[in-house]
Amino acid sequence: MHLTNKVALVTSSQRPRCAQIARQLASAGASVVICGRNTTKGRATVAEIQRSGGKARFILADISAPADIRAAINETIATYGRLDVLFNYVSSFYDCDQALGKVTENTWDRMLEVALKGIFFCCQYALPFLEKPGCGRIITLIRYEAPIENHALSRICQGGLVELTQAIAQQFPNRHVIANLIIHQPETATVPPLFTEHILYADTEFRSVDDAIDCLIHRENQLQGHTLVGHLLCR
Repeated sequence: MHLTNKVALVTSSQRPRCAQIARQLASAGASVVICGRNTTKGRATVAEIQRSGGKARFILADISAPADIRAAINETIATYGRLDVLFNYVSSFYDCDQALGKVTENTWDRMLEVALKGIFFCCQYALPFLEKPGCGRIITLIRYEAPIENHALSRICQGGLVELTQAIAQQFPNRHVIANLIIHQPETATVPPLFTEHILYADTEFRSVDDAIDCLIHRENQLQGHTLVGHLLCR
């Protein structure tokens, strides 16, 4: 992976996987901006990248708040002058999620804010800047955790992310922006019935999540609007 003189925005500071992706992007030469609500973890990742000779900075932001998202992207552009890669992270499990019959209006609003609305506005605000270089990338990673039977809103939000990825792909048939989705699932999990179409099974092609991300950033004129899912992606 070679990202020299490129800029990547990682829209979460909470999870170890996000820190790993930030390090991966930085080691490839990108200037990495990490935004999220966890200042301690975000700054720790930035410090680690800088100690290794990379370029990184942290921006405190709540991605469920569109104003924070816009501010983070504007600060990225003001600092580096460009944006080439947007990496979104979504968990499939939230403490507030419930079985369908128990979902309240407040639960509905909170889940959609965190797991769908925030990602939508990250993409919307980033698109004009990703389009300028003519080769912008959007990669969204869902960490799928079973069981999901009693987490109705997670499934609804994940379905929305599949459709959002395809909508972006359809908006850019010239491939000035390429958008794909990765579902990172454990070997014991099976793909929910929701994900039965528009899926590319990546088990034999990618060795790991890092390998899949590397492919999605650098393999020109290949995958666009796909959902990658496979047991090997959990390694």
